[in-house]
Order: sequence, then structure tokens, then C-alpha cells
Amino acid sequence: MDYRLLNGKPRATLIQRFDGSAVLIGPEARKLEFDCAVTLHEIQAKADQVGWVVAIEHLHKEREGRTG
Repeated sequence: MDYRLLNGKPRATLIQRFDGSAVLIGPEARKLEFDCAVTLHEIQAKADQVGWVVAIEHLHKEREGRTG
């Protein structure tokens, strides 16, 4: 299966847990874990650093407001 978007970067899914932490799941089920204090901008920067793009977000409203 091809996980890349048109720009060539693999897609990742960002999920916020009920405790406020978050997990970014990329290709081949590779996961990056984040604690409650990390902002959405920092998560997107880390995804870019590993060559992914956040394609789907499952976030609570309070984290969506934390954009840096």
C-alpha cells in the first residue's frame, strides 16, 4: 500500500489520548509519543523532521487551541 501524499511524504495519524498525551502513528505502525505539554505545532515539526505529514488528527478542542 502506498502511504504517500502527492508531495511524496508518508501520511501519519495524530491521536490525543484521554490523559492529554498524544501519539503520532506513521507508516508501518511506527509510533512517536508526546506528553501533555507538547503543542500541535511541535508535533507537526517533529513529523516533518522524520519525513511525515500529519494527514488525520483526532484531537480534543483544548489541544487544537495550542498552536504555539
